[in-house]
Amino acid sequence: MSDYEGMIVRKPWGYEYLMYQNDKIGLWYLHIQEGAQTSLHCHPGKKTGYILLFGEAQVSFLNDSTTLRAVSKLMLREGLFHSTKAISAGGVHVLEVESPPDKNNLVRLDDHYGRKKQPYEGSEAIVPMTADCVTLASPAPGAPIVYTIQGVSLFVESFDDLAPLKLRPPGEIILVMDGGLVSRTDEYILAPGDVVSIATINRLSDTFSSPRGIALMTVRPGNGAPVASAVGT
Repeated sequence: MSDYEGMIVRKPWGYEYLMYQNDKIGLWYLHIQEGAQTSLHCHPGKKTGYILLFGEAQVSFLNDSTTLRAVSKLMLREGLFHSTKAISAGGVHVLEVESPPDKNNLVRLDDHYGRKKQPYEGSEAIVPMTADCVTLASPAPGAPIVYTIQGVSLFVESFDDLAPLKLRPPGEIILVMDGGLVSRTDEYILAPGDVVSIATINRLSDTFSSPRGIALMTVRPGNGAPVASAVGT
């Protein structure tokens, strides 16, 4: 059980809360206010995946930056310094997945709010979750669970056989929640915390297997909006 279950963490740029956690990933919901930005920070011991649900964001690194427009994705390797700024009216709404889940694995290099070199927020920033917060349950095979947030549908489902994914639109974004695809030597090729497209998982599943099954969250924009991808697969 996470110390942050059922809680909202207030930030100078907005807020975040834990939507889902198992022993491999933590999935967080972030709202960054218009014009605000996170610290320039890195996670030396975990990879991070972003799914931008609403708005437009500028993600800056040490020497360059990229712009994301909803709905889109981004994968960040361990130790990569990054900062996210909301540049659209209404701010941005982001799903952030960390693998492994560890909020204390944080190094701040710079911060507009005086938190340089400071650790993750303490108890003074934590308040109870409100009724409009969305948390996810673990799926059972053949029984998808559907959530709607910011006009985007999240399908949480578990598969023993990945063949049904061949019928899905190739640009749909997915998050691996548990299980994955492994090589003949049982090494992860696609692991929990990876954010990829349906096209990517279908290409990999032609060669690699999922002997222990796989749990996925699929992101589907409303109103036929296009899905975009940024850095990574």
